[in-house]
Amino acid sequence: MHIQYLGLSSFKLTTKEAVVITDPYSKESGLASPRGTVDVLVLSEPQNSLYSSHSSLTGEPFIISSPGEYDVKGVTVTGIPLLQDENYVTVFLIESEGIKILNLAHIKNFNIQENELEDLGDIDILILPVGGNTVLDASGAAKIVNQVEAKMVIPSHFSTEGIKLALDEVNKFVKEMGGKAETLEKIIVKKKDFADTEDTKVIILTS
Repeated sequence: MHIQYLGLSSFKLTTKEAVVITDPYSKESGLASPRGTVDVLVLSEPQNSLYSSHSSLTGEPFIISSPGEYDVKGVTVTGIPLLQDENYVTVFLIESEGIKILNLAHIKNFNIQENELEDLGDIDILILPVGGNTVLDASGAAKIVNQVEAKMVIPSHFSTEGIKLALDEVNKFVKEMGGKAETLEKIIVKKKDFADTEDTKVIILTS
């Protein structure tokens, strides 16, 4: 599986059978909207135009924008609703090629029950916002990392060049995580990469 960060809470996951894109942002963000062909489109907050702009994408994607379990082209997506102040945001467990990815999109509160978290099983990769403002800040994100105990953590929704939103830089989160992180343009992961992994690895993907 190839994982590429597009910006804000948007990622491109390329498996052997499908291309998955999460939360494509609009130009209101200050960034050019994501482009390319997509098979599965995952929207955590479809009512928010900032995170659901997919007019620049091509193909005939299967759109997942609500809680439930979906199986498309070798990808299983489970949507879990989380109440954020007055509105619900759906977080998604994405599984393919034996790899489990928990994507927390742009939440501010991780109000999931402990038994619900246990039901998700062992998480290989945790994607979560770290930039503060309307999403988790660095401190809150670090606490969730300790709670989930994923083998790899990929921060999202932080300040990058061009973004108009007032967000913190990712370095604040890295400091909270002990200062150790690896910066890459994209990653290629296989299930065997997570075998016998004890320490949580922080990977910063450049957009």
